[in-house]
Amino acid sequence: MLGRDHALTGAVVFAALAPTLHMPVSDLPAGVVLAAGAGVLPDIDHHDSTIASSFGFLTEGFSRVINAISGGHRHGTHSLIGVAIFTAGAWASGALQQHAHGGLTVGSFGSGALSWYMIPALVYLTLLYSSALRALRVGGHHGDLIGVAGAAVTCYLGTDVVPVTVWHWRVPFLAVAIALGCVAHIAGDELTHSGCPVLWPVSRHEFHLLPKPMRITTAKLTENRIIFPVLVILLAVAVWHAAGQSITLGPAHPGAGHTGAGHGASGTGASLGSRNAP
Repeated sequence: MLGRDHALTGAVVFAALAPTLHMPVSDLPAGVVLAAGAGVLPDIDHHDSTIASSFGFLTEGFSRVINAISGGHRHGTHSLIGVAIFTAGAWASGALQQHAHGGLTVGSFGSGALSWYMIPALVYLTLLYSSALRALRVGGHHGDLIGVAGAAVTCYLGTDVVPVTVWHWRVPFLAVAIALGCVAHIAGDELTHSGCPVLWPVSRHEFHLLPKPMRITTAKLTENRIIFPVLVILLAVAVWHAAGQSITLGPAHPGAGHTGAGHGASGTGASLGSRNAP
Protein backbone atom coordinates (compact mmCIF):
# COMPACT_ATOMS: atom_id res chain seq x y z
CA MET A 1 0.00 0.00 0.00
CA LEU A 2 1.24 3.49 -0.83
CA GLY A 3 2.52 5.76 1.94
CA ARG A 4 -0.30 8.19 1.18
CA ASP A 5 -2.94 5.58 1.93
CA HIS A 6 -1.11 4.26 4.97
CA ALA A 7 -1.12 7.79 6.38
CA LEU A 8 -4.81 8.23 5.61
CA THR A 9 -5.61 4.88 7.23
CA GLY A 10 -3.84 5.87 10.45
CA ALA A 11 -5.67 9.20 10.50
CA VAL A 12 -9.04 7.55 9.86
CA VAL A 13 -8.60 5.03 12.68
CA PHE A 14 -7.59 7.73 15.17
CA ALA A 15 -10.40 10.10 14.17
CA ALA A 16 -12.95 7.28 14.32
CA LEU A 17 -11.89 6.37 17.86
CA ALA A 18 -11.42 9.96 19.06
CA PRO A 19 -14.91 10.18 20.63
CA THR A 20 -14.07 7.22 22.88
CA LEU A 21 -10.84 8.94 23.95
CA HIS A 22 -12.83 11.87 25.40
CA MET A 23 -10.07 14.26 24.38
CA PRO A 24 -10.56 18.01 23.92
CA VAL A 25 -11.53 18.92 20.37
CA SER A 26 -8.49 21.22 20.30
CA ASP A 27 -6.22 18.15 20.47
CA LEU A 28 -7.95 16.38 17.57
CA PRO A 29 -5.85 17.91 14.73
CA ALA A 30 -2.58 16.94 16.43
CA GLY A 31 -3.85 13.42 17.05
CA VAL A 32 -5.01 12.92 13.48
CA VAL A 33 -1.70 14.13 12.00
CA LEU A 34 0.42 12.14 14.46
CA ALA A 35 -1.59 8.99 13.72
CA ALA A 36 -1.12 9.67 10.01
CA GLY A 37 2.63 9.81 10.62
CA ALA A 38 2.43 6.61 12.65
CA GLY A 39 0.60 5.12 9.68
CA VAL A 40 3.87 5.15 7.73
CA LEU A 41 6.17 4.47 10.70
CA PRO A 42 6.52 0.68 10.13
CA ASP A 43 8.09 1.42 6.73
CA ILE A 44 11.10 2.93 8.50
CA ASP A 45 12.68 -0.44 7.65
CA HIS A 46 12.95 0.55 3.95
CA HIS A 47 15.46 3.22 2.88
CA ASP A 48 13.27 4.41 0.00
CA SER A 49 10.03 4.78 1.99
CA THR A 50 8.21 8.04 2.70
CA ILE A 51 9.33 8.24 6.31
CA ALA A 52 12.94 7.29 5.51
CA SER A 53 13.08 10.18 3.04
CA SER A 54 11.94 12.77 5.58
CA PHE A 55 15.37 14.07 6.61
CA GLY A 56 17.68 12.86 3.87
CA PHE A 57 20.74 10.83 4.76
CA LEU A 58 19.91 10.92 8.49
CA THR A 59 16.64 9.02 8.22
CA GLU A 60 17.86 6.94 5.28
CA GLY A 61 20.86 5.78 7.30
CA PHE A 62 18.67 5.07 10.30
CA SER A 63 16.28 3.05 8.13
CA ARG A 64 19.14 0.86 6.96
CA VAL A 65 20.03 0.12 10.57
CA ILE A 66 16.42 -0.75 11.35
CA ASN A 67 16.29 -2.93 8.25
CA ALA A 68 19.30 -4.93 9.44
CA ILE A 69 17.97 -5.29 12.98
CA SER A 70 14.41 -6.19 12.01
CA GLY A 71 15.26 -8.81 9.39
CA GLY A 72 14.47 -6.78 6.27
CA HIS A 73 11.46 -4.94 4.87
CA ARG A 74 8.06 -6.02 6.18
CA HIS A 75 9.44 -8.18 8.93
CA GLY A 76 10.04 -6.97 12.48
CA THR A 77 8.51 -3.51 12.07
CA HIS A 78 5.36 -5.09 10.60
CA SER A 79 4.75 -7.42 13.53
CA LEU A 80 3.13 -7.26 16.95
CA ILE A 81 6.52 -6.92 18.58
CA GLY A 82 7.30 -4.01 16.26
CA VAL A 83 4.10 -2.22 17.28
CA ALA A 84 4.95 -2.87 20.94
CA ILE A 85 8.47 -1.43 20.55
CA PHE A 86 7.28 1.69 18.71
CA THR A 87 4.58 2.25 21.35
CA ALA A 88 6.93 1.61 24.27
CA GLY A 89 9.40 4.09 22.78
CA ALA A 90 6.72 6.77 22.64
CA TRP A 91 5.63 5.91 26.19
CA ALA A 92 9.21 6.20 27.46
CA SER A 93 9.80 9.48 25.62
CA GLY A 94 6.66 10.86 27.24
CA ALA A 95 7.88 9.81 30.68
CA LEU A 96 11.21 11.57 30.07
CA GLN A 97 9.41 14.67 28.83
CA GLN A 98 7.33 14.80 31.99
CA HIS A 99 10.48 14.31 34.05
CA ALA A 100 11.93 17.36 32.31
CA HIS A 101 9.12 19.37 33.85
CA GLY A 102 9.73 18.01 37.32
CA GLY A 103 6.79 15.61 37.21
CA LEU A 104 4.32 18.48 36.90
CA THR A 105 0.87 17.93 35.48
CA VAL A 106 0.08 18.58 31.82
CA GLY A 107 -1.66 21.82 32.81
CA SER A 108 1.69 23.14 34.05
CA PHE A 109 3.38 22.75 30.67
CA GLY A 110 4.24 25.74 28.57
CA SER A 111 6.81 27.27 30.91
CA GLY A 112 9.36 27.34 28.11
CA ALA A 113 11.83 25.22 30.04
CA LEU A 114 14.14 23.14 27.87
CA SER A 115 15.87 19.91 28.82
CA TRP A 116 17.78 17.04 27.26
CA TYR A 117 14.97 14.82 28.51
CA MET A 118 12.67 16.35 25.90
CA ILE A 119 14.82 15.31 22.91
CA PRO A 120 13.34 11.77 22.43
CA ALA A 121 9.80 13.22 22.33
CA LEU A 122 10.90 15.96 19.94
CA VAL A 123 12.52 13.41 17.63
CA TYR A 124 9.40 11.22 17.66
CA LEU A 125 7.07 14.15 17.03
CA THR A 126 9.23 15.70 14.31
CA LEU A 127 9.52 12.41 12.46
CA LEU A 128 5.78 11.74 12.64
CA TYR A 129 4.66 15.23 11.65
CA SER A 130 7.13 15.49 8.78
CA SER A 131 6.42 12.03 7.39
CA ALA A 132 2.65 12.60 7.60
CA LEU A 133 2.93 15.86 5.64
CA ARG A 134 5.28 14.25 3.14
CA ALA A 135 3.01 11.22 2.64
CA LEU A 136 -0.03 13.45 2.12
CA ARG A 137 1.95 15.91 -0.01
CA VAL A 138 1.18 18.84 2.24
CA GLY A 139 3.61 21.73 2.65
CA GLY A 140 5.85 20.89 -0.29
CA HIS A 141 9.53 21.61 0.40
CA HIS A 142 8.54 23.33 3.64
CA GLY A 143 6.85 20.22 5.04
CA ASP A 144 9.85 19.20 7.14
CA LEU A 145 10.18 22.69 8.58
CA ILE A 146 6.48 22.68 9.42
CA GLY A 147 6.97 19.29 11.07
CA VAL A 148 9.80 20.62 13.25
CA ALA A 149 7.70 23.64 14.27
CA GLY A 150 4.68 21.44 15.00
CA ALA A 151 6.80 19.11 17.13
CA ALA A 152 8.20 22.03 19.14
CA VAL A 153 4.74 23.46 19.80
CA THR A 154 3.24 20.07 20.70
CA CYS A 155 6.10 19.29 23.07
CA TYR A 156 5.95 22.77 24.61
CA LEU A 157 2.22 22.48 25.30
CA GLY A 158 2.52 18.88 26.49
CA THR A 159 -0.25 17.68 24.20
CA ASP A 160 1.65 14.48 23.43
CA VAL A 161 1.72 13.41 27.09
CA VAL A 162 -1.94 13.98 27.91
CA PRO A 163 -2.86 10.73 29.72
CA VAL A 164 -5.33 8.37 28.09
CA THR A 165 -6.83 5.52 30.09
CA VAL A 166 -6.54 2.30 28.12
CA TRP A 167 -8.14 -0.39 30.21
CA HIS A 168 -6.03 -0.34 33.40
CA TRP A 169 -3.12 1.77 32.13
CA ARG A 170 -2.56 5.49 31.82
CA VAL A 171 -0.92 5.87 28.41
CA PRO A 172 0.51 9.08 26.89
CA PHE A 173 -1.52 10.49 24.04
CA LEU A 174 1.40 10.01 21.60
CA ALA A 175 1.74 6.32 22.45
CA VAL A 176 -1.94 5.74 21.66
CA ALA A 177 -1.64 7.56 18.32
CA ILE A 178 1.43 5.50 17.40
CA ALA A 179 -0.15 2.19 18.36
CA LEU A 180 -3.28 2.92 16.32
CA GLY A 181 -1.33 4.17 13.31
CA CYS A 182 1.02 1.17 13.28
CA VAL A 183 -1.83 -1.33 13.61
CA ALA A 184 -3.65 0.43 10.77
CA HIS A 185 -0.49 0.16 8.64
CA ILE A 186 -0.18 -3.57 9.22
CA ALA A 187 -3.87 -4.10 8.47
CA GLY A 188 -3.42 -2.17 5.21
CA ASP A 189 -0.49 -4.31 4.14
CA GLU A 190 -2.49 -7.42 4.97
CA LEU A 191 -4.88 -6.41 2.21
CA THR A 192 -2.06 -6.80 -0.34
CA HIS A 193 -0.50 -9.89 -1.86
CA SER A 194 2.57 -9.60 0.37
CA GLY A 195 0.80 -9.73 3.74
CA CYS A 196 2.63 -9.27 7.06
CA PRO A 197 4.48 -11.67 9.40
CA VAL A 198 2.50 -10.51 12.43
CA LEU A 199 4.03 -13.12 14.74
CA TRP A 200 7.65 -12.44 13.74
CA PRO A 201 10.16 -13.65 14.97
CA VAL A 202 8.21 -16.62 16.35
CA SER A 203 6.75 -17.30 12.91
CA ARG A 204 7.48 -15.88 9.47
CA HIS A 205 4.03 -16.80 8.18
CA GLU A 206 2.50 -13.88 6.29
CA PHE A 207 -1.04 -13.11 7.36
CA HIS A 208 -3.69 -11.70 5.02
CA LEU A 209 -7.11 -10.16 5.62
CA LEU A 210 -8.47 -11.07 2.21
CA PRO A 211 -8.66 -14.28 0.19
CA LYS A 212 -6.06 -14.45 -2.57
CA PRO A 213 -8.32 -13.43 -5.50
CA MET A 214 -9.36 -10.24 -3.66
CA ARG A 215 -5.92 -9.04 -2.55
CA ILE A 216 -4.79 -5.71 -3.96
CA THR A 217 -1.61 -4.71 -5.73
CA THR A 218 0.11 -1.56 -4.48
CA ALA A 219 -0.33 1.58 -6.61
CA LYS A 220 -2.69 -0.10 -9.08
CA LEU A 221 -6.26 0.73 -10.10
CA THR A 222 -7.99 -0.63 -6.99
CA GLU A 223 -5.86 1.39 -4.61
CA ASN A 224 -5.85 4.63 -6.60
CA ARG A 225 -9.45 4.68 -7.80
CA ILE A 226 -11.29 2.95 -4.95
CA ILE A 227 -9.31 2.74 -1.70
CA PHE A 228 -7.90 6.28 -1.81
CA PRO A 229 -11.22 8.08 -2.40
CA VAL A 230 -12.96 5.92 0.21
CA LEU A 231 -10.29 6.76 2.79
CA VAL A 232 -10.63 10.48 2.09
CA ILE A 233 -14.40 10.30 2.57
CA LEU A 234 -14.06 8.21 5.74
CA LEU A 235 -11.55 10.67 7.19
CA ALA A 236 -13.83 13.62 6.51
CA VAL A 237 -16.79 11.86 8.12
CA ALA A 238 -14.75 10.68 11.13
CA VAL A 239 -13.27 14.14 11.78
CA TRP A 240 -16.67 15.78 11.36
CA HIS A 241 -18.18 13.37 13.86
CA ALA A 242 -15.29 13.64 16.33
CA ALA A 243 -15.45 17.44 16.16
CA GLY A 244 -18.97 17.33 17.52
CA GLN A 245 -21.12 17.38 14.41
CA SER A 246 -23.94 14.84 14.46
CA ILE A 247 -24.30 12.46 11.51
CA THR A 248 -27.78 11.05 10.99
CA LEU A 249 -29.20 8.96 8.20
CA GLY A 250 -32.79 9.35 9.38
CA PRO A 251 -34.97 12.08 10.90
CA ALA A 252 -33.06 14.18 13.42
CA HIS A 253 -34.23 14.13 17.03
CA PRO A 254 -33.74 17.13 19.31
CA GLY A 255 -30.95 16.62 21.83
CA ALA A 256 -29.61 13.53 20.06
CA GLY A 257 -26.52 15.23 18.67
CA HIS A 258 -23.00 14.26 19.55
CA THR A 259 -21.20 16.75 21.81
CA GLY A 260 -17.70 16.35 20.48
CA ALA A 261 -14.43 14.61 21.08
CA GLY A 262 -14.23 16.14 24.53
CA HIS A 263 -17.66 14.90 25.61
CA GLY A 264 -17.52 13.39 29.07
CA ALA A 265 -13.91 14.48 29.63
CA SER A 266 -12.77 15.10 33.13
CA GLY A 267 -9.57 17.05 33.83
CA THR A 268 -6.74 16.13 31.52
CA GLY A 269 -7.46 12.45 31.45
CA ALA A 270 -9.12 10.53 28.66
CA SER A 271 -10.60 7.09 28.22
CA LEU A 272 -10.42 4.34 25.64
CA GLY A 273 -12.51 1.22 26.04
CA SER A 274 -14.97 2.54 28.58
CA ARG A 275 -16.95 5.75 28.73
CA ASN A 276 -17.13 5.41 32.51
CA ALA A 277 -13.42 4.84 33.04
CA PRO A 278 -11.75 7.19 35.55
